[in-house]
Amino acid sequence: MLPAFPCPSGETEEDYLKELCRVGWKSLLIDGDKVSKPEDKEKYLERFKEEFDVIKGANLFGYFLIVQDIIKYVNDQGWLSGPGRGSAAGCLISYLIGITKIDPLEFDLLFSRFYNAGRNSADHISLPDIDMDVPAKKRDGVLLYLKNKYGHDHVSQMITFGRLQGRSAIKEVLRINEACSFAEMNAITKSIPNEAEISDQLADMDDEDRSIIRWALINNADDLRDFCNIDEDGKLSGDYAEYFDQAIKIEGTFKTQGKHAAGVVISKHELYNVCPMVDQRDSSEKIAGLEMSDLESLGHVKFDVLGLSLLDKLMFIKDKETING
Repeated sequence: MLPAFPCPSGETEEDYLKELCRVGWKSLLIDGDKVSKPEDKEKYLERFKEEFDVIKGANLFGYFLIVQDIIKYVNDQGWLSGPGRGSAAGCLISYLIGITKIDPLEFDLLFSRFYNAGRNSADHISLPDIDMDVPAKKRDGVLLYLKNKYGHDHVSQMITFGRLQGRSAIKEVLRINEACSFAEMNAITKSIPNEAEISDQLADMDDEDRSIIRWALINNADDLRDFCNIDEDGKLSGDYAEYFDQAIKIEGTFKTQGKHAAGVVISKHELYNVCPMVDQRDSSEKIAGLEMSDLESLGHVKFDVLGLSLLDKLMFIKDKETING
């Protein structure tokens, strides 16, 4: 559901991306003396063809053009942008068109770690994930640029929900029931891991048994035995069995509502026609009322524009040095 990127001179998105790559090839590789030897040129050319074929197969030209345009806008304003974050730095095309500032071949970074054709099927195209770092004080300016370019009704930040999961669920139940002291709560919850630490193991559990707390009772049984355990019949027993049972039942319940710290959805559709738009406490502007995963499942694309205060500080230092000569 990406909007069409406005290419110059009526060029297609594919042709324009190629043109940007040609410009980057000359300025970064030829002028940078990285392809002076035939074997080096062949190495870079082979990598470029590999990446371009994958991008073409998934029809992601527009995605890369939108990201490079955001970074270009930031740089054109004289602001600092991040050099590249995570696996996205493994993409040569991102380097050539100015999204990242790191040559992946120089540092043996893998494109397949960032994106590969195996993530796609006839029914579903998995999207890349390129985090863009911009100065925190300039982030609103970047969002306004996107709204002016693609339409205010086509660009929005998105909602996020805080859920009761694992530790927070059992703490909530124990607190409401005044079942124990905070010290005892901490003694219980230290044996319950964060969801990210055991996500693969949770995925292997049956749907009806999928619970961080239940996983902890099975795998950290000795640590939790004084409070609750699973008996031979698979039922909860122990002094705190009732509370653990309540906590398992409310895992996943929404508790808080907020705004995603970085996510921005850019759609070819007017967003109020495809998802609810909700009010914010601190602003009169509405945001998309679906979470990131739900928006993406509908075909809408999330772009991560992260505001970093470190970039503001670096800009301040740079400006001070300029003024002081």
